Order: sequence, then C-alpha cells, then structure tokens
Amino acid sequence: MKKIYALAVALVCIAGIQAQDIHFSQYYASPLTLNPALTANINGVFRVGFNYRNQWFTIPVLNSVAPYQTYQASFDAPILRERLGNDGFGFGGVFYADKAGDGALTTYSGLVSVAYHKAVDRYGKGRISLGLQAGVISKRVNITNLIFENQLDNTGWNTALPNGETNFNNKAIINADVNVGALWSHAPKDMWRYYLGFSANHLSKPKETFLGDQRNRLNYRFNVNAGAEFFLNSDYSFSLTPTFLFMLQSNAQQYNFGLGLNYHINDDVAIFGGGWYRVKDAVILNLGVEVYNARIGLSYDVNHSGLRNASKAQGALEVSAIYVFRKEKTQSIQYEKYCPNF
Repeated sequence: MKKIYALAVALVCIAGIQAQDIHFSQYYASPLTLNPALTANINGVFRVGFNYRNQWFTIPVLNSVAPYQTYQASFDAPILRERLGNDGFGFGGVFYADKAGDGALTTYSGLVSVAYHKAVDRYGKGRISLGLQAGVISKRVNITNLIFENQLDNTGWNTALPNGETNFNNKAIINADVNVGALWSHAPKDMWRYYLGFSANHLSKPKETFLGDQRNRLNYRFNVNAGAEFFLNSDYSFSLTPTFLFMLQSNAQQYNFGLGLNYHINDDVAIFGGGWYRVKDAVILNLGVEVYNARIGLSYDVNHSGLRNASKAQGALEVSAIYVFRKEKTQSIQYEKYCPNF
C-alpha cells in the first residue's frame, strides 16, 4: 500500500506539470510571486521575505520525505523616492524552489522585478502600479523512486526490473520566463483603504517536455488579487483585512478568500491572525506576530478535498517571514506612501 500511494502521488506530480504553479496559503506574505506590481510597494527602505510550505506530509512515500515542499525568498526596495514625489519606483528579485512527489519533480526559478507606482491625483490618495518580472525557470524529474507498469511481476512490484522509459529525458528544462502585473490602490478615507490587482504569468510560454514533444508549453497563469484594510479605532491599533485571490491556469482554478485581524499592542509589537478558505480544498488558519518590523506568520491547512482520506484531513504547514527596514508607523503614513499591508 505504501508503494501504491507513492506511485499515485508521483503520477499526480507528472500529470500536473501543465496544471498549477506553486502556491502559498499565505499568498499575501509572498508579494513578488503574487504580482510584479507589488515590487517595492512598501513603507520603508527595503523588504526581505521568506516562505516555506510543507504539504501533504501525512501521505506515505518511499523515501519518507513530504511529497510537496516549496521555498521562496525575495528582496525589493524603492529608489528615487525624494525625486519622484507622490510617485514611486523600485526593483527586486525573487527565487523559489519546489519539490513534488517521490519522483522529485523539482522546479527552480529566479526572477528580477521592476515596478512604477503612479499617483493619479494631486494628493496621491490613489495610485496605479505597473510591474514587470523576467528571469529563468528550470524543471527536472528524478525517476529513481518511481514505479512503472513494467516493474509489476507475479509477486508484486519489483524495482529491480527495468522501467521501460527509454525515451525519457533526464536533463533539466531551462527556459526564459516573463510576468507582468498591475495594481490599483486607494486610500479614500483615513480609516480605510483598498487595492485590486491583476497579473499574467509565463507570457513567453516556455517549452517544457521530458518526452521530446517540443509543442508542449507552460500555459499562461492569470491572477486577480484584492483586499482592504479597515481601522476600527482612532489610534489605528486594531484593523480588519479581508483578502481575495483567484488563479486560473489552463483548466485549473483556485479561489481563496478570508479575513485577517491585526492588533498593535504598542509601536513595536503587534499580533495578527485570521481564517481563509480555498474553495473545494482546505480551510486555512493563520496566526502570527510582528516585532520591530519583522512579521512572522504560521498557517495550517485543514484539507477536505478528495485526497482527505490519504492526507487524514491534514493539508499543509506554512511559515512566512517579512522584514521591512525602517518601516513607517501606520499613523504617520501619508496618502502618497500607502501600500497594501502584508
């Protein structure tokens, strides 16, 4: 039974090459993988971020390693702030790595980003942000731990038998990748603000094939992200942050929505938490703390999809960390410096 599970997970991984990209439950804590227009949209000198996701770790596999693991690290910073007035411009970079299944479908990507944030009124209450992201994406499959039909004999699975995959290309696939994004952010009142973003990924439609089919390409992925922040008291210490995400890639769709709560105990310490729902997949619970501009979040997915019997309703454990150097206090932020609160 252990090997059958391993085979099933591996087949899902390989079949999913044309399906969805990486995703995080705390997508709002990984801005550069969410939307290039969020690059350098911060109230500080620079921002560094890190995410780690460990998914479906209760499913047994041959090598006792969780079937899905994802890492992400990013850096971004605004420049020319004094010269641009209400406008903003900045650059950044993001690297992510993803391992899927016993077959170890590994994906690596390194991207650089630039974004311009244009004020649309004289007071800078509203801004349109445009972002561009480009880099490389690499994929490889290690079939060492996979079991194939040719390895089934009269006594069961026999991994000593040849797998019959003579035309399999074990080399890494490396291609250029291009993403674009746009964001509208608006602070109509002191006590609330909102944003709406759109991004399109893989505009270069990079080729990817392990079996020699040069017509196979990575499909476009489209994201729509939105959110708001409502302050509930005059000292800006308590706020509600509803967020929404829609992702579409080929026939794969994902909807996330939920509500976060933020409470500033004092100028240097805050706590936050909330709940999200990924439609037809999982309930996501989140809790975290912000100390001296370092925001650390922990989330857990309670899986209820068709895989729940194998996963025992345990979906994923995820950790995020974001640090903004010389971050401005909420009450001191002017309209022209407003950006989504991650």
